[in-house]
Amino acid sequence: MVHKRRDFLITFTVLCLAMCACSGLQYLGSAFYLMVRHWVFSLESGGGRLLSGLFSSPWTGVLVQYVFSIGLPFLAVIPMTWFLRSDRRPAQKLSAEVWVSALFMALGLGYIFNFLGVFLDSFISIFTGVPAGDMNPVMDALDALTPGMVIYTCLVAPFMEELLFRGVLLRKARRFGDRTAVVFTAVMFGLMHGNLNQFLYAVVIGLVLGYLAVRTNRILYNVLLHMAVNSFSMLLVMVEDGLYALGLSWAAAAFSFASFLMVLLLIAAGIYFFFRDGRRYWWQMGQQNGVPTSYKKYVYLNPGFLFYVIIFGMEMLSYMMK
Repeated sequence: MVHKRRDFLITFTVLCLAMCACSGLQYLGSAFYLMVRHWVFSLESGGGRLLSGLFSSPWTGVLVQYVFSIGLPFLAVIPMTWFLRSDRRPAQKLSAEVWVSALFMALGLGYIFNFLGVFLDSFISIFTGVPAGDMNPVMDALDALTPGMVIYTCLVAPFMEELLFRGVLLRKARRFGDRTAVVFTAVMFGLMHGNLNQFLYAVVIGLVLGYLAVRTNRILYNVLLHMAVNSFSMLLVMVEDGLYALGLSWAAAAFSFASFLMVLLLIAAGIYFFFRDGRRYWWQMGQQNGVPTSYKKYVYLNPGFLFYVIIFGMEMLSYMMK
């Protein structure tokens, strides 16, 4: 099917504007969360004490907060894009070999671009005076690590993000071509993180996740891969912090060195699987990218995407200049 300029403009403008609205709803959700939290803590009944425990517990506090600030705004994108046609195809199984190959590419290439982001943040800090660590909000989350944050990062966030980006956005964009949809959702996924470091590696990981989505026509394998990537990084941090908490500084230093070597091995594995499989996967997506047309530039040259870039570009700059 040959799509017209109007098809590209309407679809991708709506998708991007829905994500812009999602960003606005996140701020409103955060404000509403503070109001609800204040009201809950003002209650003196037994039920009030139970609710206040949910809001303040290290196990549930973060999860409750993110229901308001992330969960509900993400879900709001579904009705906002409901009238756009989704590309639905029969679900396919994925071999363990392909999934493992994708995992190593996501981890290895992700670490390469993570290191690149750290280098760029350090370079920018020379001119702005802002410490490089302050440019990445992940560092703040790791400093305030709670059981609830671990559950969110390793389980809840991967599911919610895959549901939104590969389950909704990619299916709406896929009728314009597999590669078009995969790259579009990867870029949107990277920008959504709102800082340079995460943008770089999130785009790369998003490409791998997008490939799994178009290969299997489901998000199950994406969710599992996303959980594995997040859990691996979180595990390294938790073990090192745990050793320091136990006063085993020598063991923590040894583990840190071993982790560095492990990351180098993952980078080597990621590069190997990229040259062995990644280029073929990219070619396969290109074969399913539809009829070549000059209108595909409107995937990005539309009011919604430009507005989305402005919103999250400003957020990136705020981390660089604060």
